[in-house]
Amino acid sequence: MKTLFKILALTLITSAPIIAQNSLEAKMDETHIIYDESFTTDANTTLVLDLSNTAAIIKKSNDSKVHIKYTKAFKNYKKKFVESSLKSHTVSGKKENNKITFTSKSRNSRYYREYQMEQVLIGRLAKMKDTTTTIKPIIRKSIDSVLTQISLAERSTLKDLLGTIKIKPRVQKWKKNDKMQISKMIIFIPEHIQVRMTLGNANLFFTDEFLNKTTMNSRNSRLKFKSIGNVLNVFDVDNGYFNVEEITAGNYSFANTRELTIGRVSNSLINSEFTKVEIGEVGSKVEVVDFNSKFTLHNFSKDFQILDMNTEYSEINLFFPEDLNFNLTTYGSHTKHFTDNKVFDLSNANPRTDGIMFQLKNEDSYGKNVNNIKINSINGIIRYGKDLIEINE
Repeated sequence: MKTLFKILALTLITSAPIIAQNSLEAKMDETHIIYDESFTTDANTTLVLDLSNTAAIIKKSNDSKVHIKYTKAFKNYKKKFVESSLKSHTVSGKKENNKITFTSKSRNSRYYREYQMEQVLIGRLAKMKDTTTTIKPIIRKSIDSVLTQISLAERSTLKDLLGTIKIKPRVQKWKKNDKMQISKMIIFIPEHIQVRMTLGNANLFFTDEFLNKTTMNSRNSRLKFKSIGNVLNVFDVDNGYFNVEEITAGNYSFANTRELTIGRVSNSLINSEFTKVEIGEVGSKVEVVDFNSKFTLHNFSKDFQILDMNTEYSEINLFFPEDLNFNLTTYGSHTKHFTDNKVFDLSNANPRTDGIMFQLKNEDSYGKNVNNIKINSINGIIRYGKDLIEINE
């Protein structure tokens, strides 16, 4: 059985580059332009993107126009296959009443299915490999370390897979008769327009700062951003992967998200449930409402003012702010607190949900305007640490 999984994994590794967003060092036999259009915009323009089983790079437009170009290249494929592949895409675009609508759908998505299969293989192979029951501690990461983690997010799954089956990545050498298929979609969006996105099994990479007023409804997609932060942003993300270097404003909801990694966040509301959340740095005025998620909060910015968390059945791993005056107060009931390898079981201490369970104040904080961490927790676990948090229950 283990051999079978390795064969499947290797098949995925060697087939993954067949469809790619970046050019490969290979001369293609033919390239087809599936879509290539530009649209004029003004301050009142709305761009509607409906992308299903689609991968795209999103860039900032330099001329106030929306540009969309989608190409597909082939090498060593028969004409019948090329025709069938081109027909598998449904692409359309139009502009009416200052609203630009672009739709891209495909019968299948190699991207997300490959990611899903890799995750299944990683999980199964990890169980075969891991014979120890030791739980590793959580180590505080620097903000630069988290940002690097985000920048490498596209490679993380493959890296985990290679590590699990103990093989080294090999350099792909294309042979003369190898078959290749390369899809490439680039969407250029001006800063001043409003954007509405409906995504399903999509793979989007935002290479530039993206500050447009945006409404997003995303399902089973892989999203990577440099910076987002319009105060009117409303994101609804279900399942998939979400990596962003910085969030500076907006309202964001996550459910069942497999990977939510944020480099820096400030002036934002995060609603989450059943999600793994990792934040490199908590900035000013952040509010979290959560049900049954796992948080790791590594660092706090200078004068972060307030972090307000309202949680139920949540697990919070919080590293104390370094060199900052702060007060930390937890409210609620039925929550275990771990600090300095000691456990404070506050299960029955305060039956009222607004009752104070735990307080920690800096010696220099009395009588000063200090930063505040307020956590309302019901049926939760909260762990604190300076540089390392032991997982000992």
